[in-house]
Amino acid sequence: MADKRMMSKSVIDTDMFLDMPASTQCLYFHMLLRADDDGFLKNAKTIMRTVGASPDDVKLLIAKQYLIPFDTGIMAIKHWRIHNYIKKDRYKPTDCEEIKLLEVNEKGEYILAEPVRNQVGSNMEPSCIQSGTTLEPVRNQVGSNMEPQVRDRDRDRLEIEIGKDRDSRESSRKRSSANNSTTAAQKFKKPTLEELKAYIAENRYTFSAEAFMDYYESNGWKVGRNPMKSWQATCRTWQRHELPSGGQGSTGTVPPEIDNIPF
Repeated sequence: MADKRMMSKSVIDTDMFLDMPASTQCLYFHMLLRADDDGFLKNAKTIMRTVGASPDDVKLLIAKQYLIPFDTGIMAIKHWRIHNYIKKDRYKPTDCEEIKLLEVNEKGEYILAEPVRNQVGSNMEPSCIQSGTTLEPVRNQVGSNMEPQVRDRDRDRLEIEIGKDRDSRESSRKRSSANNSTTAAQKFKKPTLEELKAYIAENRYTFSAEAFMDYYESNGWKVGRNPMKSWQATCRTWQRHELPSGGQGSTGTVPPEIDNIPF
């Protein structure tokens, strides 16, 4: 197998190719480098993991028809013959039987061979890439039709699945962000004035319910810079640090978050 590979600008310098994510383009280049002399890959998943790509990158290359997959896990690079020209003395034919399922169209692209009824004929050997000989479609020796392993509807389905996966991830990120921003609000429920007065009376607190309500309504129900988690706990703090009003037990000290409160 040759150590050097070539790339054709007619394939990679197009809007369709450049519109793909950088990770997908990178994976394609690495597959070009590692394919055998007929453009077949036996280790596509290994290459994907090695370069840090994801299964979505492989699916996208299939959906965009840059790769032809087979049930065996082997893949063929569709534009291989457009990219590479290998001298006959360096060319090593692939040992992948899947090449018998392909033919080359007038553009030099691999395409799946059409199903052919039983005909007498010998197995076709792949000719050298430079010879220009069109690969013949494989013929089923027992007379049954050979179905292509990849169909147009499969590519359409892959594109839909990729779109759904991306939409799902985006929706999950948005939901997570929304949940994080509203968690505190969902846990905390501000009291009504009646609830506050009842709580103060029940615990025999001496501060003004109206002052408490007015203060926290004005600052968005925050204690310092943080959202309030429990208004009952805040009431207890207010009682402990009640401003001096001539009553007994007043300390005269006020925490920063309740400084200058009009009792």
